[in-house]
Amino acid sequence: MTQENRSDRFIESPHPAQGAGNELLKPMRRTILLAGASALASGSVWGQTSTKPPIVLGQVSLSFYAVTGAVVHEVLERLGHSVEVRQGPHEQMFPLLAEGALDLMAAAWLPEGHGAYWARYGGGAEEVAKLYDGARFFWGVPDYVPEDQVKSIADLAKPAVAGRMTKLIQGIGTGAAITTLSQKAVGDYGLDALGYSFRPGTAAEWTAAYDAAVAERRWIVFPTWAPQYLNRGGKLRPLQDPRRVLGGVNHASLVGHRDRLKAIPPATRAALARINLGLDAVTEMDWLVNVEKKLPREAARQWMAANQVRVAGWLKG
Repeated sequence: MTQENRSDRFIESPHPAQGAGNELLKPMRRTILLAGASALASGSVWGQTSTKPPIVLGQVSLSFYAVTGAVVHEVLERLGHSVEVRQGPHEQMFPLLAEGALDLMAAAWLPEGHGAYWARYGGGAEEVAKLYDGARFFWGVPDYVPEDQVKSIADLAKPAVAGRMTKLIQGIGTGAAITTLSQKAVGDYGLDALGYSFRPGTAAEWTAAYDAAVAERRWIVFPTWAPQYLNRGGKLRPLQDPRRVLGGVNHASLVGHRDRLKAIPPATRAALARINLGLDAVTEMDWLVNVEKKLPREAARQWMAANQVRVAGWLKG
């Protein structure tokens, strides 16, 4: 797989200070346009033409959020609702939720991952559904880096390891929790004194750094999380975090603005509350987007088609 082909699907809108990121957002825009065209042509996929105001669904503009949001989108349409999708980086989505500009948002990692955002912006919001458990941030290394030499973040300070490891640690956008935590980890583990540095960037730059290192079998530290597609296949080994700088295990929740949720019918609220995907489902759909080049809605529909009994349980209770 080429760098170009992968990066145009792993979408992340950069912080405004980083400059334009429109090219990375084209796949999402195409998704929204296709969804709108489909709704205009035939109503909802269950043959119901909605006269209700659209439900505004926000999602953070990374592909694993996009596929999660796409499942929620699909469920809402099957229940007869039209959906308007708004997407952007963390630092834009959480304020929009607080302002009441969104009905729903996919997703908030709680209690720690997005704890700072939730403390600041979540006062008027609530959890609607627990979409998956086991969400966590970690630093990983490719599987060809010997485990007996590099097992934890602390091992990166060993002279023999520091001498081989790529010192530049490439991350994603400045508003992401993994970025803030990784910057802290560089200092807390004393890695900055050894020449390590962390650089925020776009998701395209992040995956490109990983791809280039793997192609050269170069030792690299990769700041990442679960779920996401690179975890599939066991090629990326998580490092222990003895100082617990990167935090613990979270659950990912579909959240909503409390006042705007009142306008969503109880039956729809109940159906949304039953959605539970799990890490494996999100990883699989993220793989479909980034490796098999499907749109997020296409990936969601493929997964839902393969899990019809489960989905029917969400819809019918």
